[in-house]
Amino acid sequence: MKQLILMPLLLIFFISCSSEKLSPEDEIKQYIESGKLAAENRSYSDLAELISEQYKDHKGLNKKRLKNMARAYFLTHQNIFLLTKIDSINFQNENSAFVVVYVAMAGTVISDLNALSRLRSRIYKFELQLIKNDTWLLEQAKWKSANINDML
Repeated sequence: MKQLILMPLLLIFFISCSSEKLSPEDEIKQYIESGKLAAENRSYSDLAELISEQYKDHKGLNKKRLKNMARAYFLTHQNIFLLTKIDSINFQNENSAFVVVYVAMAGTVISDLNALSRLRSRIYKFELQLIKNDTWLLEQAKWKSANINDML
């Protein structure tokens, strides 16, 4: 269990030690990976750090309500494993990006796409509006159910 908690910290450490500056696209890929690790570690506080204070979505959720929703989900799901597929990253400008990502969620390890058909996983399409101040943050999001074909 301690290893799972240490993984995000190690990732942040190695990234901060890197002498190369990441491209904006790589920064967003890193952002998605950070969100994935936070969810798999069931850390609503780490997830909250990825969300803008001005967050507002199509369901009327703000940052506080989204954080509470994540907390409730983590309490009812002891094991969370995710498989992500970034479909597109479109930059409106250097500080704003629209990202479409598909996420498969399961209670057991998702080893690959073939495992999805055997698992009782849920698949969602997320449309994320990200803004960048010092780091990328989630400003708006929409999500809906998707299917296994979207992950291919």
